[in-house]
Amino acid sequence: MLPAPERSRRTLARGALVFRWVALGWMTVLALSETNFRNAPLAWASIGAAGAWTAWLTVGGRRWSWRVLGFDLALCCWLVVVSGFVVPEGTVGTRAFFATAYPGSSALLWGVAHGTLAGLTAGAGLSVALIGSRLANGIALSELTRREWQSIGGSFVLYLASGGATGIVSRLLVRTAEEAQRATDELVRERERAARLQERESLARQIHDSVLQALALVHKRGKELAASQTPSPAEVDRLADLAAQQEATLRGLILRPPADTPAGQRSLREALEASAIGIIGVPVGVSAVGSIVIARHRADEIAAAVREALANVVEHANASRATVFADEEDGKIVVTVRDDGVGFTYDEERLRADGKAGVLKSMKGRVEDLGGTMTVTTPPGGGTEIGFSVPRTETR
Repeated sequence: MLPAPERSRRTLARGALVFRWVALGWMTVLALSETNFRNAPLAWASIGAAGAWTAWLTVGGRRWSWRVLGFDLALCCWLVVVSGFVVPEGTVGTRAFFATAYPGSSALLWGVAHGTLAGLTAGAGLSVALIGSRLANGIALSELTRREWQSIGGSFVLYLASGGATGIVSRLLVRTAEEAQRATDELVRERERAARLQERESLARQIHDSVLQALALVHKRGKELAASQTPSPAEVDRLADLAAQQEATLRGLILRPPADTPAGQRSLREALEASAIGIIGVPVGVSAVGSIVIARHRADEIAAAVREALANVVEHANASRATVFADEEDGKIVVTVRDDGVGFTYDEERLRADGKAGVLKSMKGRVEDLGGTMTVTTPPGGGTEIGFSVPRTETR
């Protein structure tokens, strides 16, 4: 893909090329209507050369080397001079100009390619050729009237202005494109830095919430076993299993590809996995249907409620496993926490009376603050299922 400055030049050059084709067509129309050519073969050969060159510029002339620009200016100067050879003597300034506006396209191309000074240089070259057309037509410069000099001067201004103005526009477009490109590149770099920082912070939170807490437990329990006279082999084995589990967790976190989430949002599955990783005592499986990406604070609050539910499973359920499942239904995020424990009788009034506010505040309170609801299904002896239903976006 071309850089932005080069694309700006190409756009301006396409406009100049359209002008060139229009001028070529008008020159051809004038030639067809001419009945008194002094040298018709030379006239048509010149028009043919201009047509072939214009076609080449259209198809393959996308690199404006000095050789290409030099040939273009030479051809356009030739068309100006040859005008004096192909029309009757003494008439070049009193009739429609044979070359019409086509030579001015060279000044345009020079201005597009190399700016104001180049455009003025090409315009000056065409102005000199315009004097040559009078000499080729047998007109002595000393015989030119004031009005004829004014006409020549107007053509000078036209050539110089077209090249110089195009050069100014080209420079402005290129400078604007360069500044826009720099701003875009800086924005991309900032977004990349923000994404790396976001991923680093996300990884740090997951490690802190899971691996570091488990390692602290391993350290504490290891010190206790070291101080014991007769450490239990089962306790040592359990400690080794816990360390191995956290090693696998840490390896998975490091090797996991970064999540492609917009700024301010988070993958719900990632948040739930971070909550489940820190649970010690009951194996937890986390799954989700598709990629669920929501506002970061909503994902964090849902994950905190799930973590509280899993903590209750470890403490009260006497379960051998637990699962967390997330899905999206009708604009709502539905998360369920299931275990195969002993179950219990869910009674909110009794929980309040007993001062056990963990379920009500840490779980139900969180999801209700998000505009959602919590349900508890817990037949005695049949395990427990806690469901959280939260709107995907904030509702008021």
